[in-house]
Amino acid sequence: MQQPGDKQIGFEDWALAQRTRPNEVLEKIAALVDFSEAERRLEATYSELGRPGHRAAVLLRVMLLQHLYGLSDPQAEAQLGDRLSFQKFVGLRAGEAVPDETTICRFRQRMIAAGLHEQLLEMLNAQLAAAGYLVKRTMLVDATLVESSRTRPEKSAIEEGRAPDGDARYAKKNGQSYYGYKAHISADGDNQLVCRALITPANVDDSRVFAPLLEGQPRAVYADRMYDSARNRAALAERGSANGIMRKGGYLRPVPAHEQVRNQRKGRRRRNIERIFGHWKRCQGYRIVRYLGLVKNQLELTLKAVTYNLRRLATLAAA
Repeated sequence: MQQPGDKQIGFEDWALAQRTRPNEVLEKIAALVDFSEAERRLEATYSELGRPGHRAAVLLRVMLLQHLYGLSDPQAEAQLGDRLSFQKFVGLRAGEAVPDETTICRFRQRMIAAGLHEQLLEMLNAQLAAAGYLVKRTMLVDATLVESSRTRPEKSAIEEGRAPDGDARYAKKNGQSYYGYKAHISADGDNQLVCRALITPANVDDSRVFAPLLEGQPRAVYADRMYDSARNRAALAERGSANGIMRKGGYLRPVPAHEQVRNQRKGRRRRNIERIFGHWKRCQGYRIVRYLGLVKNQLELTLKAVTYNLRRLATLAAA
């Protein structure tokens, strides 16, 4: 990763680096990943008439820190002011002010203006593929429900456009009602790196978001029964990928015994994707979205996917 800003390092910056306790995860990420293309896009959103209060390169890395360590905006400001390893990672120079929580909050809109809520994961994955970490011999597909941060409204309020979160919807799973969104992802079957991540209202059928999650020509794609449809089988055949979708039965149409055996085998391959959702929910509190609307929550999901891949990269590089 390129050092943000100019390349000259003063004595104070050097002395600060000497006192920093090493953070192996952040140092591996800094050494292996280059976010300069994202930085250029962000810089292009600033007016040429004035200088921003904080460098885009610093604020981008603050966003990454937030999702690596599950920090709110006030927590990010406090931790960045206290931890030298965080200051080193974001490239904060000696004497340079720590971004405050308001600046951090506003920077999200700048990321959206630069298209990074949709493309930041793609930029990172291009580097992971070039380095041989993202191979996509097989792909895994799944989705999880994430509740809205707002109080559940009456269904009539949603229909009339009076709901506090206009894009959130109701859905049922295992007899339980949810109000919010659904995070859909595809992952590399070898290294469990997130390939694509899309967010929809909770009531969107999983099977309809299958094809947009695929990329390249994997040998096989594994998914659970919810994705078993003629349309998705055709999408796999068009790519030349083996059908790893578990077979779904129906009323008066039970799954044959030989297909049940195949389902067990496919399920063992597919379940590796649950590790990603488990990490998000246990370590990053991703059971409830932070923001209102699809666009801002797509940015949150993208940052979750990017930082998950960065952590996996640090683990894989150390192996």
